[in-house]
Amino acid sequence: MSPRAIDYLTTAFGLLDGSMVQSEIKAAAERERDLATIIDTSRPVRILDLANGRLRPQYQLLQAAGHKVYGIDLANYPAQDLIGQAYILARWLFHWHIPNGRKALPAGGLICGDVGRLPFCDSLFDLITSMSAFEHFQDVPSAVAEMHRVLRTSGLAWVRIHPFTSLSGGHNLSFTEIPITKLPHGVEPWDHLRKRKIPFSVPLNEWRIDQYISAFSNYFEILKHYCAVREGQYLLTTEIKEELANYSPDELTCCTYAILARKID
Repeated sequence: MSPRAIDYLTTAFGLLDGSMVQSEIKAAAERERDLATIIDTSRPVRILDLANGRLRPQYQLLQAAGHKVYGIDLANYPAQDLIGQAYILARWLFHWHIPNGRKALPAGGLICGDVGRLPFCDSLFDLITSMSAFEHFQDVPSAVAEMHRVLRTSGLAWVRIHPFTSLSGGHNLSFTEIPITKLPHGVEPWDHLRKRKIPFSVPLNEWRIDQYISAFSNYFEILKHYCAVREGQYLLTTEIKEELANYSPDELTCCTYAILARKID
């Protein structure tokens, strides 16, 4: 069975038993902890889920929490093929396992659009959130500038990025588990930074963590930034460290990096 087929089956089981929802709830809880002393999310706030993805997990969780949520992604188009229909079922299964998910949801909206040219008026949102999407943006500065434009004064941005420098940063390995605890047979660690024997299957900007921090610093006050999840520490041998000496061990082992920032005028 191909790695992609295994991924699809693993995702299906995760949707059926609710474990995928629990994983996303855990990420959402991390966001709530970071925001707890800055914004009151116990009351409804206006939120933009930037690049919400075809499954739209955080969009659904935020709606279920009572917020007025808008999602924008180029993937927000009507289902026209079998994969699109499969995602409709996947979203239904995900929604079914959300606590309180079957209640009536507040108004919001899904928009098919470009994150670098947001179709919203200035100073509209209290919070912008994004999960594992920035690494795919081909014009990060434009996306960050647009986030600044559509946030209200002192509005917040909370993003989690899957860095290209991480063990799984090439997005070309089996994603049956993240963080990766065991590489597929025959795959060399950090192949995407070394020999690139395995081709990339999705667009990647190949940005490093300090580039993201610099881009946000141009428009925002960065309140907090940290590595949220690590992987591959056991694979980082002395030989690989020497070969990849241009990258720090922190870069090579961080598979999820979080940035919390506040709009400055």
